[in-house]
Amino acid sequence: MARDTIADVRVTTRRWWDKSAIGRPMDEALLLCPTDVVYCHDHRGMDWPSEEWFHDALRKRPSLIHEALVNEAMRQPGNKVLWHDHFEEMDFEFVDDTQALRWDAKNHPARGLPDAEVRWNHARSKFDIRDLLKWCRAVNELDRFAEMLIVDDDLDVVSYRVKEVHPKGRFETHFFERGGAIDMLNGSSWVSGKGGAEGIPSFLGGCVLDENSSPEENDKVSAKVARDMENRGLLVRTGFKYGVRWRAYEGNMSENHAPWLVSHPRSLPVDWTSACQGSRLSSGVNKTMLLPVVDEDSVSYVAIVRPPPDARWSTTRRRQ
Repeated sequence: MARDTIADVRVTTRRWWDKSAIGRPMDEALLLCPTDVVYCHDHRGMDWPSEEWFHDALRKRPSLIHEALVNEAMRQPGNKVLWHDHFEEMDFEFVDDTQALRWDAKNHPARGLPDAEVRWNHARSKFDIRDLLKWCRAVNELDRFAEMLIVDDDLDVVSYRVKEVHPKGRFETHFFERGGAIDMLNGSSWVSGKGGAEGIPSFLGGCVLDENSSPEENDKVSAKVARDMENRGLLVRTGFKYGVRWRAYEGNMSENHAPWLVSHPRSLPVDWTSACQGSRLSSGVNKTMLLPVVDEDSVSYVAIVRPPPDARWSTTRRRQ
């Protein structure tokens, strides 16, 4: 949305800035963007600038209600929040597509740099993994958290952190020659007398191999991901029991549980509802869901994770 779509509202006090970093200070007054105005109306007892202000603002800025809910969720525990309307005038460095900057409760824009850059989406918004990877990389380079807040149809808000993960392990992958292999269904094969490899299922004197267990080059996108994980020292096994393509171990299966669940690159979330579902399901079994981004010469991994309990910004709206 263009910066000049809605004029800022001027109030003749700086107290809200000094205490809560609301708005943008100018001389002895404050300039409030539309999201600031809604917050001050709800939480600072400020009257609407005019009788029709909210209706007009919502028509011009359809995101206003959702932004107001996200703003409330972040400010509720004491965070300071600066919305994109103020970025250029306040001269803070920020990443493209960032919608708000957040400071922890103990910090303030007048005294230091932000702790996080924030974006928000509706639960039914399209999920774009490449855009997300590009954004979180740039935010992390500034030594800030990349935070995503999701608003659902009940007007509830929940927060996540977006991370690029670089999984590493110490497992040495064992490949099988497919000479004499008997093809089975769905790309699997049975090889006689090849038992003993960690995690490879065996049956009737042989091993049942999937399409990734051969040293031959395989250009399938799934094989690229499996081979990348193996090159990182991970033991890769099926993730069927968890509803994903793979689970990945740092070492032998007997040493510990698999810390990562990995989605098939053709089965990535299509919206934020499915992205959040995968994140919560994996968290419920003490694992992290990795979403692979496959390029010609590399594979990257994005994780949508719940923050620590003391850094979760959420709100549940009371029903009228």
